[in-house]
Amino acid sequence: MVPLVGMLLGLFACKGHKPEGAETEQFKSGLTAEDTTRMLELCDVCMQTLKAGGVDDALKSVYVVDSVDGPMPLPSGQLEALRNTFRIFPVVDFKLAGFSFNTSGLNEVKYEIQFFEKEEGDPTPNTIAFMFNPVKYKGKWYLTVKQADQEVLEK
Repeated sequence: MVPLVGMLLGLFACKGHKPEGAETEQFKSGLTAEDTTRMLELCDVCMQTLKAGGVDDALKSVYVVDSVDGPMPLPSGQLEALRNTFRIFPVVDFKLAGFSFNTSGLNEVKYEIQFFEKEEGDPTPNTIAFMFNPVKYKGKWYLTVKQADQEVLEK
């Protein structure tokens, strides 16, 4: 349970830091409307699949990107931790909270996930934030998930 709590804290409460410099400007200047559309489509399809209860199918679209080998399926430990996250916090509904581009390996798509329905006036919190880190590798977009030690961009 403690590793799961640590991962949840990492996914939902990362430190804020905005990268700057030539790499960011070069990356942003090369982006097109098609990049935005493709990145958001990947995220939306994954979220729709999670909402439909297809956790395993959704997680097949999430990768880790190794600097040497490129995109690879999630390691079993990370896969199991995300499965547990979505068992505890099932996606009942979701909405896009925002997104930003920064570098090929550091981008953000943030969602607000509703994990149970509640009666009007019920003060019980029923949403969490979840962030993807879409990565552009060799011209193609891949979904990854923000990690506890990864930079988060200040809005």
